[in-house]
Amino acid sequence: MDDSLARNDPPEKNNSYANAAFEHVEGDSKINGSSGLTESNRQTRKSVGKLERREQSSDESESSWTKLRRNAWLLPLVYSEFWISATFSLITAFFPILASSKHVDAWKYGFVFSAYKVAMLIGSLVAERIVAYKSPSYCYILGQGGFVLFAFIFGGLYWIPDGQILLGLALLFALLGGFTNTLYLVSMFAVVTSKFETHSGLIIASLEILFGSGTMAGSAIGGRLIDLWAYPLPFFVLGGITFLSLPFIVINASKLNQSEGQSTNTEVPDVVGARNWALLLDPVFLAHMVTLMMSWIILGFNEPTLEPSLAELGYNSTTVGNIFTVQFLCYAMGGVIAGTFCHYELGAYYAVIGHVFAIVGYILVGPAPFIDIERSYAIINISQVFIGLGMAAQFVCGYCQALSHVLSRGYPDNINTHSFVSSTVFTFLVFGAMVTAPLAGYLSETLGYRNATMTILGLLTAWLPVMITLWIRSICISRKSGELQKLLH
Repeated sequence: MDDSLARNDPPEKNNSYANAAFEHVEGDSKINGSSGLTESNRQTRKSVGKLERREQSSDESESSWTKLRRNAWLLPLVYSEFWISATFSLITAFFPILASSKHVDAWKYGFVFSAYKVAMLIGSLVAERIVAYKSPSYCYILGQGGFVLFAFIFGGLYWIPDGQILLGLALLFALLGGFTNTLYLVSMFAVVTSKFETHSGLIIASLEILFGSGTMAGSAIGGRLIDLWAYPLPFFVLGGITFLSLPFIVINASKLNQSEGQSTNTEVPDVVGARNWALLLDPVFLAHMVTLMMSWIILGFNEPTLEPSLAELGYNSTTVGNIFTVQFLCYAMGGVIAGTFCHYELGAYYAVIGHVFAIVGYILVGPAPFIDIERSYAIINISQVFIGLGMAAQFVCGYCQALSHVLSRGYPDNINTHSFVSSTVFTFLVFGAMVTAPLAGYLSETLGYRNATMTILGLLTAWLPVMITLWIRSICISRKSGELQKLLH
């Protein structure tokens, strides 16, 4: 394996590729005219001009080709994100069917998903240390390779005849899947946000689009493959497809590590780690973490409650699937919108707007007891539009604002800082979803779905003043920065 997997190699000179895809290179060739030229000189000048324009065009084409090759390392990452998301969707979509066929009760196999989330929480804490002591590529390859292994093993559960043995093995292997999945996620987000820090909003939004489209594709492909044979086939096929990108990532492992143009970290990992952990005492950083955690709190609430509430209305599986598709599509579109706002440094503003969208969604999805509206298919779909847009804004804007705040505090723009932020993000996300899911199921059973949604509505409404405060703070900082620029000029 490449030595770069076990350490952060120092960057080579004249080999910077950070943000190279956004650079614009212009030729500096120029022909100066003269009023006293003869006709022969003018023809010579025209010939030389055409020749130099052709050479300039060739140089620009070569430059574009160089930039494309320089950023080719991104293609396997894009491929992997889509297919890992597709494989991940198979677990929630098809494992309950397998467990039920082996006479495992729903409340029992629900612990498999809880184990997966617990492992994700552990992985989010460990990933940052792996990046610091080894390298981003080491953590990434360990995560993707481990998740592919998990997919093959989880598909093999089909041949376990006894339900209790199946449950025990599923719990064990869910720990492997959740742990390796988070290693992959933390290292991937750390790498891409560090390479394209000035475009982090668009990059994060792009990853969320890949996640949304991958999960939708995975469920559809998985159903068709199961119809062709049985439960194991989609796990084997999608796991194999995911594995195909791994050799290319190993070959280009050095590209995932720190590059020229970023701050070089010469401190020992323990010193860096101690300084990074001090961010957890920063109220602004924590506020941004809570904002993005809201997106997975909503996700954790929906998992055990939305589908049963729709079944009570008599909707068939196709109709229920369509409702979830509306949410996923709006989440993907919302990611593009949120990323654009973040790109133009309006992330704090759109985070408030998106949060209001989520509040409106939870007023409608029940609907809230204080409004006189009958629950209908149209109202539910409208609520999913607002919830999808809101979740995207909370995650993308919260992540970008947290990263910007950390760098504005003087933390180095290097892979260690980005990996710590990424690790903290997924720790908060998983914790929010893990705590919310069982609580949501209990409230829905005891109070009913309509009243249970009021807990999320109350939580979102209570957090809104904090987000407005963060927005006002960002306006004040921008004005101070503008005044300072005027003084300097």
